[in-house]
Amino acid sequence: MTIYYTATFFILIIEMVAFGILVVPLPTRWRRVVFKFVSGSPLVLQAISILKIVFGFIFLLFIDAVNRLQRLDQDKPEEQGHRDFGYEESQKANKFYAQRNLYLCGFTLFLSLILERTSTIIIAMLKRDEELEYAKEEHKSSSKDQERLVEMENNFKAKIEALNKEVEQLRSETEGFEALKQKTEQEAKEYHKLAVQQNLLPAEKK
Repeated sequence: MTIYYTATFFILIIEMVAFGILVVPLPTRWRRVVFKFVSGSPLVLQAISILKIVFGFIFLLFIDAVNRLQRLDQDKPEEQGHRDFGYEESQKANKFYAQRNLYLCGFTLFLSLILERTSTIIIAMLKRDEELEYAKEEHKSSSKDQERLVEMENNFKAKIEALNKEVEQLRSETEGFEALKQKTEQEAKEYHKLAVQQNLLPAEKK
C-alpha cells in the first residue's frame, strides 16, 4: 500500500476513534468543556482547515480508484485457446487493490461527513441546554420579582385603604366642623340680635 493510502488508513482510524469519543455517554459538564475548547481553540480551527485540504486530496484518490476499477473491468483478456494465468492473477490483484482503495477512500469520506454532522448536532444540543438552563434561571428570578411585585402591590393596597379611611374620617370631621361653625354663627347672630334689643330697651324706658 502506497504512502498516501497508508495515510488515508490512519486518518480513517483517527475518525473512528473520534466518532467513538463523540458517542460515548460522557457527563454533560465534561462534554460541554470539551466542545467549548474544540470550538474556540485556534489550533483546532487551523487543523480543521488543513483536514479539509486533506479530504479534498482523499476525494481525488477516490475518483482515481473508481477510474482504475472501471479500466480493469474494461481491459478483459480476449478469449483465446490458451489462458494466461499469470495475467489473470495480476488483473485480479489489481482489481482487489483498486476495490480496497475505493472502499478505504469512500469510508474515510463518508465517516468525515458523519463526524461533521454529529459534532454540529451535539454542539447545537449543548447550546440549547445552556439556553434552557439560562431560561430556567430567568424564570426563577422573574417569579421572585413577580412575588415581590405582588407583595408591594398588596402593601400599596393596604396603605391606600388606610388613607381612604383617614380621608373618610377627616371628611366626617369636616362635616361636623361645618355644622358646628354654622351653629356657632347662628348663635352669634342671635346673641347679637338680643344684644341690640337689650341696648334699645333702656332708651325706650327713658
